[in-house]
Amino acid sequence: LPATSLAQQETDDFGFPIDSGSAVAAPRTGTQRSRSTTQRRQRPGKGFWANQRASRSLRHARDYSRDIYRYSRQAEIISPQVARAEVQNLGRNINLAKKEIAVVRNGFEGNKEVISALAAIDKHIAKAAETHKKLHEECAKDAPDGHMCASCCSDITKELDKALAEHAALIRELEGKPAPVAKEK
Repeated sequence: LPATSLAQQETDDFGFPIDSGSAVAAPRTGTQRSRSTTQRRQRPGKGFWANQRASRSLRHARDYSRDIYRYSRQAEIISPQVARAEVQNLGRNINLAKKEIAVVRNGFEGNKEVISALAAIDKHIAKAAETHKKLHEECAKDAPDGHMCASCCSDITKELDKALAEHAALIRELEGKPAPVAKEK
């Protein structure tokens, strides 16, 4: 570091020190075009971002399942309103995961390895969705059974953990490979 301390150095807009000894970039001239925001960012729904959204939805669903499990095990009396709200959020995240996996599938239509990996993930999500229906029916009752709710949540969590493991393996496999060019429809 130069003789000046970090506290005395100038900082940029983000708080990083500006090295005054380095060359300053030349100002833009009228002939140089800056890229627009849409050109700089990746388009949503393609490659990396679609996989990240799918992974996020799976993690959120798993977290809801774990929370409902804990609630159904620890609460003396299960509040039907709380259980319904949490189960509804769990179902919403499971459905989002299904949709995001479908987006990933559309992006990798020609890649048979990716499609087969996504099929395995779909099976786990389908099992979780099926168990979610049972959980939803139980929580629709005036007095949900805590043991039944815990059992369903345990099964859902296991399936979502398997789906997340398969998805993580798929992402590791795809690392470093160029994202596919999706067909514009």
